[in-house]
Amino acid sequence: MTDSVFLAPYVRSFFEDHLACRRNVSRNTIHSYRDSLKLLLQFVARQRRKSVARLLVTDITEAVVVDFLTELEQVRGNSIQTRNHRLVGIRSLFEYIAAREPLLLDQCHKMLTIPRKRGAAVPEIQYLEREHLTALLGAVARNSPRGRRDYALLLFMYNTGARVQEVSDSRLSWLTLRAPYKVEILGKGRKRRTCPLWENTVQHLQRLIEERRLPPGQDDYLFVNRFGRPLSRSGIADLLSRYATQAAATTSSLSGRKVTPHTIRHTTAMHLLQSGVEVNVIRSWLGHVSLATTNRYIEIDLAMKTKALETCQVGKKDGKTPGWRSNPDILTWLESL
Repeated sequence: MTDSVFLAPYVRSFFEDHLACRRNVSRNTIHSYRDSLKLLLQFVARQRRKSVARLLVTDITEAVVVDFLTELEQVRGNSIQTRNHRLVGIRSLFEYIAAREPLLLDQCHKMLTIPRKRGAAVPEIQYLEREHLTALLGAVARNSPRGRRDYALLLFMYNTGARVQEVSDSRLSWLTLRAPYKVEILGKGRKRRTCPLWENTVQHLQRLIEERRLPPGQDDYLFVNRFGRPLSRSGIADLLSRYATQAAATTSSLSGRKVTPHTIRHTTAMHLLQSGVEVNVIRSWLGHVSLATTNRYIEIDLAMKTKALETCQVGKKDGKTPGWRSNPDILTWLESL
């Protein structure tokens, strides 16, 4: 019986019913799973010499999935991190099938035991110094509605540390423009979090709303293009890259640096940390699920402080031994934080 169960109905119900309706996952998650399964189905169809529509659940074995993951790395050049992300989508599908069809439980269980590969490189955190951020904001010409929108957008991104999709999805109803100023962000995993807004950010947002002449009570996307549609992720990335290039003309240390929306998010985190904000507050501010993610910023800040201590020595011009050196006990204490 299990040898004649087509895969297609399960794939469709997995996306339309399980992910979209029952779990209410974000569009990004759905797109990520979709891309993973498209690649897998195309790979299996080539292996089995049949169309994707004719694939059976039993056509996708543990060995086939392992071969697929190997191809991702060796042929497509994907990183270990991407390989592991693809595996998450495949596991989710077979976990769903196992719950729907007990006769396929044994096969699905084998899929769930395929391990994540160790050794995934953690992306280096890139962030802007305060002078870089000032130059970036200064590159925006605010003598036009588009320029004022872009300036409010950059301020909002830096103020909230929001992910680019969260910025694109932001709506007027999320804002509280009376003291205490705040924004309720619908973030990753459909979780809401509250971020305070600076008065300066609120002033520019209010002007943006007034220029668009939106009727009271109307809910609309906060940042839109000239057609009234929400700015896309790529649109936000493009305008940020353009202003970074302009800012590099006056700030040479920005020259050649790639500035992305996630760079602004990292910048927010580092500046909060350097201003003495407690790490759990930063975690809540950014919407991190795990504190370990937020702790990466502490490690970078710690490394900077350690380096500063190692170079901070007082010596005489005659070359004699310095009066004091960085205290190893202090370095040990910093490392223990």
